[in-house]
Amino acid sequence: MLKRNKDHQSKRNAVKAYLRQHRTVICWGLLILAAVWCLWYARPLDIYDLMGCEEPANLSVTVSRYSDLNHPGNLSLSAGEPEMDAVLERLAELRFHRNPLEVVLPFLPWNLRTSKVELEKEYQILFHAYDQLEDPVLYLNFNVTDWHWGQRERLLHLVHGQEKGRELGAFLLEMAQMER
Repeated sequence: MLKRNKDHQSKRNAVKAYLRQHRTVICWGLLILAAVWCLWYARPLDIYDLMGCEEPANLSVTVSRYSDLNHPGNLSLSAGEPEMDAVLERLAELRFHRNPLEVVLPFLPWNLRTSKVELEKEYQILFHAYDQLEDPVLYLNFNVTDWHWGQRERLLHLVHGQEKGRELGAFLLEMAQMER
């Protein structure tokens, strides 16, 4: 028993000595690994990457202007409809980026980022996409300046995201009003 403890302790000391000797290399390796992961995680994604499938069977869209939230436009589209193809085409043009630091974002103050908001020009857009089995494959939300996806509302970044949201909101609201 005493010999077993002594062997175990000598192995532990050998590992500690090895780690101390190669600490710099290990730290650089971990740093490079973290940088590669951040680059991979923040790569541009389209809606098909976010959905994880080729094309949804159904798409439900609710869009409203902030100046008139009580009268939203609603679209319920199915695969094969020209309207759904048009909406998916517009969404496919967008390239989203996930923030690799989203783990720490909830702990940062919200007032670090500012943007000019003109409520009469702003939209709120909710997308719900479903597969053939009616399982949700995408939840995408645009709210004034921010894009979110997934049930946990993970933040997405989009170059000129506010302008793209306004353009998409105007397109979708016009399409919803034509459908009425």
